[in-house]
Amino acid sequence: MGLNIIFEILEKCLQSNIVNQATLVQLRGQKRVLTTCTVKNGIVEEFSNIKLGGVGIRTSADGKSWGFSSTNKLDYEDVEKTLQDSLKLAKASSKLKKHRIKLDRVKDVTANVTTPAKLPLRNLPIEDAAKIPLEAYKGAKEVGTHVADVKATYIGIEDDKYFVSSEGSHIRQNNTRVLLFVDVIAKSNSLVCPASENLGHSGGLELFDKTPPYSLGKTVAEKAVNLLKAKAPPSGKFRVVVHPTLCATLLHEAIGHPLEADLAMAGGGFGNSIGEPVSSKLVTIYDDGHVQGGLGYFAYDDEGVECKRTNLIEKGVLKSFMHDRTSAATAHVSPTGNAHAWDYSVEPLIRQTNIGIEVGRYSLEEMIEDVKEGLFLQGTFGGQADINADFTFGFQNATRIKNGKLTEEFRGANVAGNAIEVFKTIDAVGKEAILRPGACGKFQFAVQGRVVPAVRCEILVGGMGGS
Repeated sequence: MGLNIIFEILEKCLQSNIVNQATLVQLRGQKRVLTTCTVKNGIVEEFSNIKLGGVGIRTSADGKSWGFSSTNKLDYEDVEKTLQDSLKLAKASSKLKKHRIKLDRVKDVTANVTTPAKLPLRNLPIEDAAKIPLEAYKGAKEVGTHVADVKATYIGIEDDKYFVSSEGSHIRQNNTRVLLFVDVIAKSNSLVCPASENLGHSGGLELFDKTPPYSLGKTVAEKAVNLLKAKAPPSGKFRVVVHPTLCATLLHEAIGHPLEADLAMAGGGFGNSIGEPVSSKLVTIYDDGHVQGGLGYFAYDDEGVECKRTNLIEKGVLKSFMHDRTSAATAHVSPTGNAHAWDYSVEPLIRQTNIGIEVGRYSLEEMIEDVKEGLFLQGTFGGQADINADFTFGFQNATRIKNGKLTEEFRGANVAGNAIEVFKTIDAVGKEAILRPGACGKFQFAVQGRVVPAVRCEILVGGMGGS
């Protein structure tokens, strides 16, 4: 079924008498092609090409509550039935709520947006997708006999999305995303050292023009093997330079999530601190769906709101949270374009798009040379954080800084603390930012971007990371 036909079905539903019984109706149509191939130790472990399509509908009844229903049957009768079910759910839940929420009317938009892709995924034969992770595996295995385990996963996502609403918006967005994950384990006797890296962007297979899969696999394996010769890092509180690979995880998990309005209103670490200093004066943090190439590139969110840049923390002062239309109405502010759903079958949630730290004025060398005794931390193994910004993350490797010089190499371990307090200790921000790919599992899966420079701060180091 063509997407123009889906659009026609959505438009026809807006003419239904059911719409007149609702305060607001939002209809989202989608068709997706998701290709995944995982190669483990030279064997194709998973290879799938999934095509899905459907419509998700949200209605607001009496200005009190949302109802949501979805269908994977793309014909008018089923979509109209889904609209009716959505309205029934909204009315049922509305009876249990006392207070109305008056949503600010957003500007109605007519737009057709396509992510630029020099090498579109549709030009890649499905069977050839396996060559991408296989090449990464070959690069890793070339490093030598200490490479004990290699896993590479390619993901290609082609999305066509339509949004129409009773407020008059008509938006089509065509998005293509490409990702490659490489995980390597090196082993020597009883010592095991992991390393990982990933690539990802909004665009096509030109992602691999700069870093071919073979090169990525080889680089990750060399890192894992080299760490076999390194010692475990020291423990304690250190002045550290945090590489963008680790800074991206720290920013997204421990700072970004508490800046999402639903978590903030639930008692997150930033509380009601709008207008107050919450970080170092050197720190400006923003979310911007318009970052070209970012995995979180969206022109509009799933409520039809433009995903423009929002300054969240400006020179250390908390300026805004990330909002959908409901949280914005509650807080008496404008929505920020952060309502996103993984696919048509689920409701939009408040999500980051491309969260970033504005660059500073220091080169990496300058940040290191001002440290008398400390560590340079690189890589990430992920970890966990809560809405209060308390975190524990693994890093992949560290280098001792002694009198402004990089000296001894260490294996990975963990960093821990409260990110809000850690960010208050930042005394240098790098002048070059890296666009990093990321994923998030807040109730639904999502792919997002992080735009991050290196930062210098104080942090607690200890434990065994990556194990």
